Amino acid sequence: MRIKAILMLLVIIISVAGCKAEDPQTTVEEIDLSQEKKSIEAFGVVKPEEFMDIIIDFNSVVKEVSVNEGQYLKLNEPILLLDLSQYEADISDTVSELNIAELEYQQISMGFEDLSAEVNKLKNNIKYTEGLHQNTIKELDINKKLFEEGVISEEKYNQSKLKAEEAENNLENLKFELSNAEDAIYKKTQSEKAKYAVQSEYIAQIKNRLNILQNKLNKPYIAGNQIVSMYDNAVVYDIQYQPGHITDVSKKAFSIANLDSLTIEAEVVEEFIKDVREGLKVKIVPAADRTIECEGRVIYVSDIAYSKNGGTVVPIKISLDNNDSFLKPNYNVDVYIEVQ
Repeated sequence: MRIKAILMLLVIIISVAGCKAEDPQTTVEEIDLSQEKKSIEAFGVVKPEEFMDIIIDFNSVVKEVSVNEGQYLKLNEPILLLDLSQYEADISDTVSELNIAELEYQQISMGFEDLSAEVNKLKNNIKYTEGLHQNTIKELDINKKLFEEGVISEEKYNQSKLKAEEAENNLENLKFELSNAEDAIYKKTQSEKAKYAVQSEYIAQIKNRLNILQNKLNKPYIAGNQIVSMYDNAVVYDIQYQPGHITDVSKKAFSIANLDSLTIEAEVVEEFIKDVREGLKVKIVPAADRTIECEGRVIYVSDIAYSKNGGTVVPIKISLDNNDSFLKPNYNVDVYIEVQ
């Protein structure tokens, strides 16, 4: 029994020694994790920085809609064809209104001109009559001496005396008429002054209205009777008109976006925003095709945060540096912001 116990002890010692001999020395490889690139992931949407809501602010009728919703357009490609008959009639009516107003203004002015002409005529007559009067006075003085010397008869002297008195009466009558004419001008000036000013202001308003009407077609998206694309690389959307519709100044006709101005609008969770700053590189992966990768940089970080879905996010904008025309407005993307 003792011999059996000794043999078992030897087997255990040999087994332990064998295990230690077969166990190689374990080595640990150190990895410097500080050199690995870190990124912050966020969800974003493609948005145009440059776009316009087009409003047709004059009377017209839509004859034709030349595009479909979301259609791509080049520069000056037609979008709407308009019937401008009503717009042209509005201009014609305004021109007629201006002509009538200016004619009424001239009539007011002509009233002043007629009185002024009458005054000038009276002044000329008075000057002429004063000359005649002076001549008759001189003639009367001469005839008086001749009469006293017995050279001329009393009848001839009396004739010259009557002639002088007649000239004086004529002069007084002309002066009286001049006074009445000048008084009429003063009274007319006072009574017509307000009307004159009102008419002048009315004419100025019509001219301004006409100028505004005529300039309504002087826009980069209007070519003749067509509404066209003002961008070389654009998309049209939210079209509100159909053929036969009457344009409405309070209603948008459509929107158009410049596809050369696309950016990414994304939201970063508040906990990670401290590592995000303008200029950081960003990898952009479209949700529509995850085999495509675009590049960009952070171009804007909002100074205000917003509550969303129970959390807090900070809006940012990312440039789209190498878009190959795959990404379009409102496409969804995942963005990976390289923070190290």
